[in-house]
Amino acid sequence: MRIFRTYARVYATDLDAALSPLTALTGEPITTRFTMPNGLELATVGRILVVAGDERTLEPYRATSATLIVDDLDECQARLTRTGAEIVRGPQAAPTGRNLTARLPGGAQIEYVEWDEAQWERAGGRPAASNPS
Repeated sequence: MRIFRTYARVYATDLDAALSPLTALTGEPITTRFTMPNGLELATVGRILVVAGDERTLEPYRATSATLIVDDLDECQARLTRTGAEIVRGPQAAPTGRNLTARLPGGAQIEYVEWDEAQWERAGGRPAASNPS
């Protein structure tokens, strides 16, 4: 299993208000933006994932500190299970592919996502096999 990208998570109650300063500070465009069925709005700017919604909707997600993009979610889940991690959510379909969230021994909670081809296209293409980013 390879980890292609790591995104820091930022939580906000107003997505547009959060995106404007992030794009200005990073000089990066918004590369992904979508709304989940539960009302959460998500967008990426550089290697930052902004998760926005009202406080009640955000509450179950606030413990997740990062999102890792992996090449094989099934292998990721097997490795997590072998290390004693607790699967908190998923695996499940997501607007960008499939994901799961796990709490690692020691308490860190991380989301793992296997992007579909459409998301790789939106993100500028899949990294070469010998050059993960």
